[in-house]
Amino acid sequence: MTEDRTAMLNPLPWGVWALTLAIAGVELVLWAGAHGLVNWAGSAGWRAQALVMAGVSPAVQGWMVETGQTPWPHLARYFTFGFVHPGPLQAALVVVITAALGKYCAERLGSLRLLVILAAAQAVGGVVFGMLAAPEAWLIGGHPMIFALAGVYGWLAWQEAESVAAKLRAVAVVVVLVLGRLALAGFAGVGLDWSADLAACLGALCLTPLLRPGLRARLRRR
Repeated sequence: MTEDRTAMLNPLPWGVWALTLAIAGVELVLWAGAHGLVNWAGSAGWRAQALVMAGVSPAVQGWMVETGQTPWPHLARYFTFGFVHPGPLQAALVVVITAALGKYCAERLGSLRLLVILAAAQAVGGVVFGMLAAPEAWLIGGHPMIFALAGVYGWLAWQEAESVAAKLRAVAVVVVLVLGRLALAGFAGVGLDWSADLAACLGALCLTPLLRPGLRARLRRR
């Protein structure tokens, strides 16, 4: 019990701080602009502008595939869309879950490895969305990042579990999240955002064992 309390009191790893502060900072700026707390020209429309600048667009992705052109501003979308949200409630949810799951994952993988996995998994989610969604659709928000974290957490917890029951609990976290997302998508009946979430989760599940600490040494021994 004492060890659990001590772990809870430990500070967040720097990578988790960076993620949460970035998400919260972007939302704070957009919220302030929408509510007139910033007196700059066009501040009320910053959220809409951020969507166009950072969101993943199937139309843009299709243009890149057709023309073979990959300008950096368009490629950057796959790494930035998770920092722009439709509103403060979704941003707050992403911050809370990122802090909770991110702490566990970063303490075991290291902040840099975790950031690489999340960035790559989020990009995978964006690409899959761009392939499946209608040309006029847009993808923003940190849900794919949350699902990527769930994938990392599930793999790490499975590896650390010493009993069958503990392994099942680790898997249950991911399964419940995925089933809940599918149920929500089926109930809402609109959009293909869920495809990005599931792709990000699967991508993280595949990347975590490849980037875990000590993999290079184990490969050399073989």
